[in-house]
Amino acid sequence: MTISAAFAVFRKEMTDHLRDRRSILIAMIYPMMGPLLLGLMFCFVGGSMQHGVGGAQGGPLVVPVVHPESAPALMRYLERRDVDLEPVAADARRFVKGGRLAFALILPAHAAAANAPLPVRLIANPSRFDAIVATGRIIEMLNDYQRATLRARLRAAGVPAALMNVLAISRENVGRAAGPSVILLSMIPPFLIFTLFTGGVHVLLDATCGERERGSFEPLMMNPVTRTDVLSGKLGATIVFTLMALAAQVVAFWIMLHAVPRASLGLAVPPGAWRLILVVSVCLPLVFLATATQLLISGVTRSMKEAQTYLGLLPLIPGLAGMVLALAPVDARPLLAAIPTFGQTVLMGQLVRSEFVGGGFIAITAVATLATTALLLYVGFRLYDREEILFPQ
Repeated sequence: MTISAAFAVFRKEMTDHLRDRRSILIAMIYPMMGPLLLGLMFCFVGGSMQHGVGGAQGGPLVVPVVHPESAPALMRYLERRDVDLEPVAADARRFVKGGRLAFALILPAHAAAANAPLPVRLIANPSRFDAIVATGRIIEMLNDYQRATLRARLRAAGVPAALMNVLAISRENVGRAAGPSVILLSMIPPFLIFTLFTGGVHVLLDATCGERERGSFEPLMMNPVTRTDVLSGKLGATIVFTLMALAAQVVAFWIMLHAVPRASLGLAVPPGAWRLILVVSVCLPLVFLATATQLLISGVTRSMKEAQTYLGLLPLIPGLAGMVLALAPVDARPLLAAIPTFGQTVLMGQLVRSEFVGGGFIAITAVATLATTALLLYVGFRLYDREEILFPQ
């Protein structure tokens, strides 16, 4: 391969595509959509959590109660726990089912007998996110009230209250994210994967399938350059535009993570710039893999329409795997590291969640991806060595 010839083709492709500013602007819209969508999810979910959890994070927890007068001691306890009691009618079940209430606490119409258990019924609508958070909070309060009342009764009977303590449970959160923020942060890798496979696809399609359909690929081959030089220059331009889209999206994610109300989601410390730089370094082998895959598909297809169809479906394969990992994360094992895009998705998920990342896993992932890229490039270059590639039917 002649470096000067490949650079001349690269400069020609960069000049042609940089002139079309409208196409560049449209190509950069998708990288901005991911951070925008995820930022809106952070804000809306954070608002739901603030409404549901209550307390110092979002004001008092509003608890709809039926017949609050039947349990005055319980009502006083809840009010001391920063709960705003809201009496409702007896048909609260219909209100919860219809969506007017997220949940409701139903007490009996009359007070229970002395030392008899108070029947308490909690009606919830788990289809609402704020109901899930709020019901968990009110159940925790009811259990605390039950334990406090039982201790008081044991002390009154002269029995040590410590007898009811079977376990001494303590919890330590060593992560920097908790709750829904873990799921939302795990959605960043799929967005990055989609960008890697779409950021420069318009450049490669126009430089290969487009030139073949316009008939300009054959005159280009008449110059004293090899097809490897020509394809290398076109691949270089595609890589540059893919990196531009990736950089724009990573910067947008960094801005979003420092702008959203992260405290309401349990996101104590958002991923810093150094973590995002590591994410970009993990993505670099995928830039070459995506470009090589696009070249292979452009060489197999006969027209730009056919290539656009295949390349439109291509990002779904690694992207959907990332969506699955966001909901069902897996352990970082060497076997998974050898699967291109899958290993990078696991790594990027660990990085954005500020988890420990093993150097061996990174090395296996990079080597496996680059080896696959080399194989795809070899097959793609062989496809473009055929004479019939110049005469699409």
